[in-house]
Amino acid sequence: MVDQAKLVLVVSRQASRSETISKALEKRGLRMLAFENTAAAAGGVRESGAEAVLIEVTDDDPDLLPLIQLIRSGGDRPAMPVLLVVADPEAPLVAAATEAGATTVLPRSSSTQAVAETLRAMLADGAAALATPATADLKSRKGAGELWVVCGPRGGVGRTALASNLAVIAAETLRVALVDNVPRFGSALMAFNLPPQTPTWVELADLPGDEDLLDRLTRHPSGVSVLPAPGRPELSDSVAPAAVGALIFRLTRLADLVVVDQGGRLDNGGIDLLESCDHMILVGTPDNPGVVGLRGWLRICDQLQIPRERISVVLNCVLPYHQVDAERAKRVLEQPVLALPHGGIDGVRSLSGGEPLAWKHPSNRWVKAMRNLAMQISPTVGAKLKH
Repeated sequence: MVDQAKLVLVVSRQASRSETISKALEKRGLRMLAFENTAAAAGGVRESGAEAVLIEVTDDDPDLLPLIQLIRSGGDRPAMPVLLVVADPEAPLVAAATEAGATTVLPRSSSTQAVAETLRAMLADGAAALATPATADLKSRKGAGELWVVCGPRGGVGRTALASNLAVIAAETLRVALVDNVPRFGSALMAFNLPPQTPTWVELADLPGDEDLLDRLTRHPSGVSVLPAPGRPELSDSVAPAAVGALIFRLTRLADLVVVDQGGRLDNGGIDLLESCDHMILVGTPDNPGVVGLRGWLRICDQLQIPRERISVVLNCVLPYHQVDAERAKRVLEQPVLALPHGGIDGVRSLSGGEPLAWKHPSNRWVKAMRNLAMQISPTVGAKLKH
């Protein structure tokens, strides 16, 4: 007997768009039940037997949150994937929908194929979750290698520089992979001065499980194996966050240390890594806006019940002066704070030339402070580093 295709409930106001989505889902063995608005969908979601929901969000939809709350109130399928396609991922309505239980958010610029593939991956992940006890889910996916996530609420504070240089320092004695998990910018490509044709997680997302992923990554002369994000936005949208997360967890079974440049992501894929990592390196700058942003991020971590002991707060002096010292930031954040000095002219040239400072100028004072930082983050890894 042939298994019936899984049903996806789709809310889309445009009939032509619904038809395109239907064809893309059919190619992936999925069926579609379409509704023109969220109010109509609320009347049929329980009886439909749908196993996933796709909602194309319109501005100020008063029925969006009630629909998501209705889906989440059902005890029979509490983990039903809910995918939102939105014009503005930063809109308050989208944030509220995510808080209410939406699983993943994609920009409206995403191709229909990318949306359909994301739904397929979410359904596959849901099936795997049912086969595995929920309490053991994160541990079963992660390997023995340590997972460090470098993140923070603001750009331009040196998150990529910290991630790449921590990886270079550890690669002197350990097998290290660096993953750029910030779509659309290709920061790792620039940080390591890699050619545009370097394989990214777009090309490696479908690598068979029996192949050694670590061996397929580009190995920088510093010893770091690099898994970059693509430099073109349309390519990033073709891979679901869950698929990138699966590659990261797979690398923890092959490398001694996996460093992830997470940026400011707090979407579904980003939160999954924050909850799973061994150590979170939270980066800000020694000024008032920087400290306020860090405080907001720590509050989110508290809501997610991420232990503060796993979080290392770093004030990176991207300018040769600072407004807030570590002691004052410690009082405001109620969290120990580590401070890094300015990298000087060598640091500026390193960023512009795509040569990690720890590789080209290991005696720089910023690099020495980074070595000390690595030892404080993880005594296990620190004990294996060169001193």
